Amino acid sequence: MKSARHREARPPAGAGNDSKSASAQSLNDIAYARIKDDIIACALQPGEEISEGLLVARYGMSKAPVRSAMMRLRQEGLIVSRGRQGNAVSPVTLRDIQEIFQLRLVLEVTAVRLAAGRVDAARLRALNEAAHAAYPAGDAAGQAAYLRANREFHRYVAESTGNQRLVTLVMGLMEQHERIVHLGLAMQRREHEFHHFHDDLVTALIEGDAERAAQLTERALRGSQRKVMEALTDSTAQVSLGTFDLDP
Repeated sequence: MKSARHREARPPAGAGNDSKSASAQSLNDIAYARIKDDIIACALQPGEEISEGLLVARYGMSKAPVRSAMMRLRQEGLIVSRGRQGNAVSPVTLRDIQEIFQLRLVLEVTAVRLAAGRVDAARLRALNEAAHAAYPAGDAAGQAAYLRANREFHRYVAESTGNQRLVTLVMGLMEQHERIVHLGLAMQRREHEFHHFHDDLVTALIEGDAERAAQLTERALRGSQRKVMEALTDSTAQVSLGTFDLDP
């Protein structure tokens, strides 16, 4: 007869299945993050045809996590189905660009109003400092690092509102905007403008000046939108444009 100690050491029923499930979920998340990062960075170009087999070979992963990742990315609109022709990375259209800026104007202006006076001054300054890092022209790694730091700055501002749904929406738009940046339509060596805006915004948020924070954010977004629209007139970036009005 087995002792009580041996019986207690026996793993609970289903523990092995739980472990396998957690491992599978982890692989799903890894595949999703890697493919999504490459779509945002335009390593997978807008409009590029992709397939499960291609992604399995590219990332060295099995079919199940790649299939799961593709399903999630289709739900987010980053991958589109072309029926019998397969799947493709979603194109970036002029309408997409206009809608992204329209929504950022609504959501981010609201976010800074709500966050004003609720931020931790030391943390906000540290995040702003990280976003000040300069990089040489043509340095893709440096630009990617800047964009990550900029994303974390805006994430913290959104989180300071205390509204998790707003955080989710703002970060989704930030990711979509980064695709525009990686296509070469939004950065154009404008670090000084970005840094000046962030510095003034940090001051307004710490001082609790909601109106000033909102004005700065709206002005910066409208300026960025104008730069993108100007770039579209002479850019050779691989952007799929429809017959849409160029006005903001």
